[in-house]
Amino acid sequence: MSFANVVDRARADFMEMPGLELTLPQAVRLWTIGMDDCRFVIDTLVDVGFLKWTTRRTVIRTGADFRGSSVADTADIPVRVMTQAHNSVRQQQ
Repeated sequence: MSFANVVDRARADFMEMPGLELTLPQAVRLWTIGMDDCRFVIDTLVDVGFLKWTTRRTVIRTGADFRGSSVADTADIPVRVMTQAHNSVRQQQ
């Protein structure tokens, strides 16, 4: 999934649910991406004025309409997808 796709999905979620308020861990689970990538997505939307951080350490929509023009050039940046680690211990004989 590309960076631009994740930004578009995040923007769409906030547009579809106007009262949406997320912490960083909630956003990571919602968009199924890593913590660093999620922070980068949120910071991008904050930088363009679409989202803002609250004093409660959550992000909310500012009400500004965002069309993605400043993010379109980054469409080829890959986003790491979170996977669950399956750590198994090998028994020694």
